[in-house]
Amino acid sequence: MQLSMTFAAIDLDTTYDFYRHLPGLSVRRLTDRRDTVTALLICSNNLRLVFQPLPSLEQQHPALFQHLSRTLLGTGVVIELECDDLDDVYRAARHHNWPVLYELDDREHQRREIWLQDPNGYLLAVNEELGAGS
Repeated sequence: MQLSMTFAAIDLDTTYDFYRHLPGLSVRRLTDRRDTVTALLICSNNLRLVFQPLPSLEQQHPALFQHLSRTLLGTGVVIELECDDLDDVYRAARHHNWPVLYELDDREHQRREIWLQDPNGYLLAVNEELGAGS
């Protein structure tokens, strides 16, 4: 079974630039017949994130999204991603000047993580499970 989640994006180009630099993710632009980018597809293992432009989602589902632009996107949402090498994510964050919101290095529970915020306001908790010898 695969999990797919759809999120609103303020700007697809900015969202694309952020996620394509996050190690371990595959990012594709989805286009219509006129080659207009209509969505982003971000994949990793059994996860698929779809980002669609906020106005498009509001148009498709007006009753559901009529007030979405009045609140901060991502409020209450944390996307957890597991990676093989958290140091790669740290390097990408430093290189692209992404603010690190939170860091955890919990050797007792064999877990490290870094929290980032994407350009739309969604929180990303990227973690690495450490082996017994770490």
